[in-house]
Amino acid sequence: MAKSKKKKNSNSSSKKQKQASIEVDKPTQAPKLHAFWNDKILQCVTLFIVSVGIYANTFFHKYAVDDSIVILQNKFTKKGLAGLSGIFGEDTFTGFFGSKRNLVEGGRYRPLSLATFALELQLFGSVRKDKNGNPILDEDGDVTYNGSPFVSHLVNAILYGILCVFIFLMLLAMFQSKWKDEPLKVVLISFSATLLYALHPIHTEAVANIKGRDEIMVFLGAIMATYWTLKSFEVTVKWNYILGASLAFFMSIFSKENAITFIAIIPAALYVFKSASIKDSLKYTLPFLLIFGLFWFGIRSTVLGDAASVSSTAPAKELMNNPFLKVSTETGYVDFTASEKYGTVLYTWLKYIKLLIYPHPLTNDYYPKYIRTSTDDIPTLQDSDVLLSLLFHLACFGLMIIGVLKRRTDAFFVLFYFATFSVVSNLLFPIGTNMAERFMFLPSLAFTCLITMLLYHLLDRRIKGGLSINPRLFLVTILAISSLYAIKTFSRNSDWYNDYTLFMADIHTSSESAKMNNAASGALQDELIKQKDLSTVTRREMLNRAHIYSKKATELHPYYNNAWLLHGNANVKLGQLCLEEATSIGNESQGAKYQEALQYFNNGLMCYDNVAKLRPDHPDIKQNYQVTYREKGKLLGQRMGRMSESITALEKSLQYNDKDTETLRLLGVASGISGMQYQSRGMMAESAQQNKLAIEYFQRALDVNPSNVPILYNLEVAYRVTGQTQKALEINARWKEINPDYNPQNNSNQ
Repeated sequence: MAKSKKKKNSNSSSKKQKQASIEVDKPTQAPKLHAFWNDKILQCVTLFIVSVGIYANTFFHKYAVDDSIVILQNKFTKKGLAGLSGIFGEDTFTGFFGSKRNLVEGGRYRPLSLATFALELQLFGSVRKDKNGNPILDEDGDVTYNGSPFVSHLVNAILYGILCVFIFLMLLAMFQSKWKDEPLKVVLISFSATLLYALHPIHTEAVANIKGRDEIMVFLGAIMATYWTLKSFEVTVKWNYILGASLAFFMSIFSKENAITFIAIIPAALYVFKSASIKDSLKYTLPFLLIFGLFWFGIRSTVLGDAASVSSTAPAKELMNNPFLKVSTETGYVDFTASEKYGTVLYTWLKYIKLLIYPHPLTNDYYPKYIRTSTDDIPTLQDSDVLLSLLFHLACFGLMIIGVLKRRTDAFFVLFYFATFSVVSNLLFPIGTNMAERFMFLPSLAFTCLITMLLYHLLDRRIKGGLSINPRLFLVTILAISSLYAIKTFSRNSDWYNDYTLFMADIHTSSESAKMNNAASGALQDELIKQKDLSTVTRREMLNRAHIYSKKATELHPYYNNAWLLHGNANVKLGQLCLEEATSIGNESQGAKYQEALQYFNNGLMCYDNVAKLRPDHPDIKQNYQVTYREKGKLLGQRMGRMSESITALEKSLQYNDKDTETLRLLGVASGISGMQYQSRGMMAESAQQNKLAIEYFQRALDVNPSNVPILYNLEVAYRVTGQTQKALEINARWKEINPDYNPQNNSNQ
């Protein structure tokens, strides 16, 4: 009896515990919640819509930043499909620079994303035509195309949406193996981690910038390869999954070289999530090793030659391609000390972590000298932030080693972070810049997975502690973070509309970057060319800013030839604006404006002198010299009456282009006026010589442009001054036949 009673009590107690358990679990099985979390297709569709939708405001954006390198000014891409041989047969930079340029160690071979751009131009672009409607052919005789930024932005967003769906599927495959008895946990963490990834603002550079497609494609291929490899471990018939994984990895590595990191990630995923032996993990990775070998040592090495190796001849020293240089006015460039180099590297690692947690402010430019400590110094190994970064990363690395051996989920994602980050960390080899947000496109998945698991763990403990019994608390937290991410991402997308909007936004963040100051100055000057109807006041304000930014760029980087060029251009444009402003003020104030304009022209010429020293073969320098000396000569002669100086400046202009009709005309006018001045002083021989020169200059101008009526009129005057009446009458009849309504009084210049 006693036994029976005890058993009954035991059953009763067990029944009560079971009932209590059901009551506690009941809120987690709310119908709406349950329906969604059991519908994988609905979850995938939701993630796809969210991933594409968050970038919907980029669809009507223009090209920006490095889009010129891969689309607008790439001689292979703009051919359409006819350029595929060049895309797959040359370094990625060759299509832009026209020849191989040893800019960064190891070269760059990423043909697949460029091939997609070529295909878009072929299918959706328009043939470039001249003013007569004839196709514009390139140097090889091929048709060239204008691109469609709408199509390119749309494709980027769609690829990103597909990527996020495959990330979700991969995480499901991983977590289902670890938490077989907790299906809701599997779905919640997989979906939430993917959602945070999809909305993270640090991805805007990779998705909103068309050029960032190489990041999307390399990650998409790598995730697909990982997912299908995991699936192949679960089924009897494996060849279809292995084939799919191999093709996906092939796509990945031909999109960007950092797909190599998945040769470590995929076997680690099998070891941690499928409890595979080390031998089996390596066996399943063999196809990827073979593809890597074929790509790296076969195709890539053949295409790039000596530049394919990171140990090959180092690129020429230049601060914009090597952030570990200091500028010395005495010796040019000086290498960072070891403490400065590795201090800077570790400092950027910590900055990446901060941006993952709190992605604000964002910028497209982390070039020198953006990376500085709070005291505006180069970070060293003695700095507190650097030491903190070192300790943090060492601790994570140590826990990763121990955790992976124990097949811990969190340790795998730490490994995922270190592996994908290693190739862009500047530790193994220099990558040409301090850091960039796009470099977090792959590693950030590890962050969103780790933060999601951490939040679930913390809230799960609260559930067990009796403070909450509803998983919606976890979802509310995830949605709150996602909403903040979405707001920031959507807002940041607007900055990527074009170069002008991006640089004007980012100059405030990267104010100490030489490259950003240079870019901002260039964007302002380009915008002035596009905006024809701006007021004089607005143009003055924009040019002043362009002048300030370019000047700062030269101060930050005195050997930056492009910054000197833009600073020179800003000076010349300000000089031209001064002449415009002089027409609307009283005569007594015009002299000061003329003097101000002259100073700007002289400053511009000084800047061009620096460009000529730094890069004698610069393609723009001759034209800039020619135009500036011409403007200076015109000012000195027409406005300031300083004829001998005017002639000297105009003769220098002619040295850079002896066929410029305006310079020849101005020299003819200046020589004629100079002849009149000599005559007024009784210096007849000198006067005759100047009048002879005037006629020669006008004749040379007419040799270039025989129907130029103002030059013909000036030649007529020169003949009359020298007493050659018959020739003057012939020229008079000639220009009147061309334009009988020409009024010299309305077209006087000098």
